[in-house]
Amino acid sequence: MVKRLLSAATVAAAISVAGAATAADLIVDQPVEAVAASESGDWYVSLFAGGVWTNDVDTNFYGTEYSVSFDAGYTLGIAVGTQVFENLRGEVELSFGRVEASSYIREGSPERDAEGALSTTYLLGNLWYDLDMGSVITPYIGGGIGAGYATADTHFNNNSYGYGPGGIGFAYQLGFGVAVDVADNVALDLGYRYKSILGVDFDDNDGDGVYENGDVNSHVVQAGLKFSF
Repeated sequence: MVKRLLSAATVAAAISVAGAATAADLIVDQPVEAVAASESGDWYVSLFAGGVWTNDVDTNFYGTEYSVSFDAGYTLGIAVGTQVFENLRGEVELSFGRVEASSYIREGSPERDAEGALSTTYLLGNLWYDLDMGSVITPYIGGGIGAGYATADTHFNNNSYGYGPGGIGFAYQLGFGVAVDVADNVALDLGYRYKSILGVDFDDNDGDGVYENGDVNSHVVQAGLKFSF
């Protein structure tokens, strides 16, 4: 009888030890899985605005060179991106800019007044390399390529002729900036961009021809908010 009681006690003790070990495993393993599942922030949306300074746009009109100057303007845009590698981000950008015409020069003639505006739209694929500083401040550098649409409604010296409807050209940008964390998953993004649309043809507003092969090159200073999720 005593032997039977000892055997039963031994079995019960073994079962208790096994159960405690299993419970301990569950307690240890569960938090690890929870931490892995909580990782986020690879994707982001960026909204930005800023100022635009466009270089003179030079074109050829029936063998005569024209150059149009512009005042400072503005830009608005949105970008959606994700973390490609540890320090490399890829994004798609859609942005719009507008500048006002100030003057023009016709080859062989003095500078004269110009009126109207030039508008640009960019659809770009960008890559940005983040420089990890180990703080809330993250500098970055990079650029992108894509397509740009430039169009105008300008008038030269109070006349009807001038740069009119434009077209699509190859576009690119180069830039740098700094992102500053201001809240959980929110960063203030301050940056500079050099943007270009190449080889745009502008119809004459008077319908007499085409101002050919104009490059639209702009300097952009912008600020925005980046929301990660």
